[in-house]
Amino acid sequence: MRVIMFDRQSIFIHGAISRLQELIPEINISGTSQTDELWALLSASPTSIVMIDGRFIQDDGMAMLEEIMLRFPALRVVMVLAKHDVRWVEQLMQNNVTAIIPRNAHPEMISAMLKSVSKGMVCFPCDWVKQPSRPQQELSSLSERQREVLKLLAAGESNKEISRTLNISTGTVKAHLEALFRRLDVKNRTQAALFYTRAA
Repeated sequence: MRVIMFDRQSIFIHGAISRLQELIPEINISGTSQTDELWALLSASPTSIVMIDGRFIQDDGMAMLEEIMLRFPALRVVMVLAKHDVRWVEQLMQNNVTAIIPRNAHPEMISAMLKSVSKGMVCFPCDWVKQPSRPQQELSSLSERQREVLKLLAAGESNKEISRTLNISTGTVKAHLEALFRRLDVKNRTQAALFYTRAA
């Protein structure tokens, strides 16, 4: 598991690295508080998990996050937030952030979330996410098979794994996903998985 931390406080970086290396022996983790060094680290590991101090993004009005996602689409972005702000959290979710970790989270929680993200899952603190009624209604309007496909997608399974689990072809899985994306008005797997976690 390759993790890059980008945080204003180097003491937070050093403390987190030390504790996470104890909790996840196989982790390869480094950190920086300098933007130039971040770009170099991302270029060297374009498929890693990157943990970003949310204050960098707030100050930048999302431009930095958008550039990161544009240049490194295979990255999994985890945002570390000090404040609970539903509107801000919603905005991050719409920009394909994979997980949100409260800044005061225990190292064990951070470790568990990083492991989940490394398996392709989406992780958001339940009490930080606004729970509108629309997702539940739209989820109930799906066919049973579509709900099964969506559930497996949200668990981080690939099309091939979903096809094996449900005993259907990968082409059928793809067709179900395309129909799901249209029905739920989402653009990609991350947004569909997030939709499921919010509605389930």
